[in-house]
Amino acid sequence: MFISYDSEGDLLEVIFDESLHQAEQMAYELRDGILIYVSVPSHKLVQLTLVSYRALAQIPVVQFEGWKKLTAAAKKKLLPILTSSPVVNFLRLDPKTGRGHVTYPATPEIFAIAA
Repeated sequence: MFISYDSEGDLLEVIFDESLHQAEQMAYELRDGILIYVSVPSHKLVQLTLVSYRALAQIPVVQFEGWKKLTAAAKKKLLPILTSSPVVNFLRLDPKTGRGHVTYPATPEIFAIAA
């Protein structure tokens, strides 16, 4: 796992599987500024990008409008990824309501996640 944070742009990028980073990918926009990338056709988690990460982490309830717009088939494929580790260390999503929140782990927790 590779975690990159640009404080100037408030951009957090988490590459979960570096071996798949150059593979063909499909991006899903869960909401403006929150994207998850999965490999095609294996549908394995590759990357999570959060634009305005600190700002999003301060919002108590985030509306994942993009989740609501996904097809039932896409939701079925993404749900196991979004509701398990390591994604839940960065965001939580209620698939029924499309609401959730972005987590803001302390620095030691981020390093533990990356280990």
